[in-house]
Amino acid sequence: MYRTVAAILFPITLIALVVTAAWGYQENQDKNSILIKAENQYQRAFHDLNDHMDKLQDELGKTLALNSRRQLSTCMTNVWRLAYAAQSDLGQLPMTLMPFDKAEKFLFNTGQFAYHVGVRDLNKEPMTDKEWNTLQTLYTRSKEITGDLRKVQNDTLDKNLRWMDVELALATEDKKMDNTIIDGFRRVNERVSHYPEVDWGPTINNMAVRERQRESRLQGEKISPAEAKRRAAQVLGLPSVKGMSVTLNRKNDYQTYSVRYQTRQNHEVYADLTTKGGHLIWMIYDRPVNDRKLSMEQAQDKAKRFLDRIGYKNMVPISYDEVGNIATFDFVHRENGVYIYPEALVVKVALDNGQIMGLQADEYVFNKVSAVKSDPKLTQAEARKQVNPRLKVQDVNLAMIYNDEGKEVLCYEFLGRLDKDQYRIFINADNGDEEFVEKIKKADGDQV
Repeated sequence: MYRTVAAILFPITLIALVVTAAWGYQENQDKNSILIKAENQYQRAFHDLNDHMDKLQDELGKTLALNSRRQLSTCMTNVWRLAYAAQSDLGQLPMTLMPFDKAEKFLFNTGQFAYHVGVRDLNKEPMTDKEWNTLQTLYTRSKEITGDLRKVQNDTLDKNLRWMDVELALATEDKKMDNTIIDGFRRVNERVSHYPEVDWGPTINNMAVRERQRESRLQGEKISPAEAKRRAAQVLGLPSVKGMSVTLNRKNDYQTYSVRYQTRQNHEVYADLTTKGGHLIWMIYDRPVNDRKLSMEQAQDKAKRFLDRIGYKNMVPISYDEVGNIATFDFVHRENGVYIYPEALVVKVALDNGQIMGLQADEYVFNKVSAVKSDPKLTQAEARKQVNPRLKVQDVNLAMIYNDEGKEVLCYEFLGRLDKDQYRIFINADNGDEEFVEKIKKADGDQV
C-alpha cells in the first residue's frame, strides 16, 4: 500500500520540485535583469552628469574670453542647455534621500541666469560689469564642483562601486556599507552651501524672493495633526479619520503635514496639507483604473464639483489630457473676467467611476494675488496686431501671468491654432510685448 502511494507521489513531488526550482531560477534571473538594467541607467546618468559639468565649465570659461556679442549669446545659450542637462542627469540618480539640494539650486540658477542674458538683444542691452563678475564667480565654482564630481567618478571606477548599493545604503541607513558616492555628493553640497551669495541680478533674485515668501503669503492659523487628518477626511469624503496616519515634513521654506490612508481595498491615499492654514496642496489615490465609462465632459464636471467642495472656487478648465483611463485637467482661477495663471492647479479623474485620483495645487495655494488689475492700456485690436498673423485666433481673454522677472503683468491671452497645433500667446496689455507662448497639449478645456 505505502509502496504504491510512494511510487505515485514521488514522481509528482519530484516534478513539483523541479517546476518550483525552475520558477525560482527564472524569477531570480528576471530580478537580476531588472537590477542590471537599473544599475546601467544609474551609471550612464552619472557619467553623463560628469560630461555635462565638464562642458558647462568650458562654456562658462569661454564666455569670459569672448568679445563678439553674437558668439556670447550662443555661448550663454549653451550654458543654459548644459545646466539643465546636468539637472536632468541628477533626476535619473537615486538622489531623493541624498543631500544635494544646494548644488541643484546652483545649477538651476546658473541656467536661469544664462538664459536671461542669452536671449536678450546684447547689441541693445550689452552685458554689464556686474553680470561679467557673476560669470567669473560661476566659472570658478563650476570648476570646483566639477573637480569634486570627477574625484567621485574616479573612486567609483577604482573601487568598482555600484549605484544599487548606494540606493540600498540610503534606504536602510546602513553605516557599514562603502558610502564613497554618498560622501562625495555630500561634500559637493556642503561646499556649495558655504559659497557667498551670488548676485544673480533682478530676474533671478525676484524669483528667489517669491520662493522664500511662499509661507508668508499663506492665510490662516497653524493647524494640529488631528486637524490635518480631519481636513483630509473631508477632502476624501470619509465619515471619520480612522486608519489615517500623519507626519510633519519641511519642504523648502514651508512645513506640511503628510497624511496617509489605506482604503478597505488596500489602496493607498496620500495627501499633503500646509501646517499654516491647512491648505491641501497635493493628493494622490494609488489604485488601478478599470475600463473607461465616463466622457471627458462628465469627468470635467466631477473635477469642478470636487474643487468647489474643498473650497477652491471660481476655477475654470484651460486644457486636458488623458492617459491610462485617467483624465488630467488644468484649471486656473478667474476673477472679474481675468484668468489668473499663477493660481493654477491640476486635477486627475478616474474615467471608470469619476473618483478624484490626484491634485497638484501648490501654485494655486502659494501664488494668491491680492489685487487683480483689469484695466489694460491697449485695446484688444491693438494687442492683436502683435500676434503672428498665421495664428487662427479662436478666443481672447484678459489674463495675469508672471513675466521673466517674476513680476505680475496683465496680458491679452490669444488662443488659436497653427496648422494642427493649438497655442496660447500672451501679449502685454500695457506695451504690446509678446510675454509668453505656450503650446497646448489638448484642446482648450472649455471646449472639451
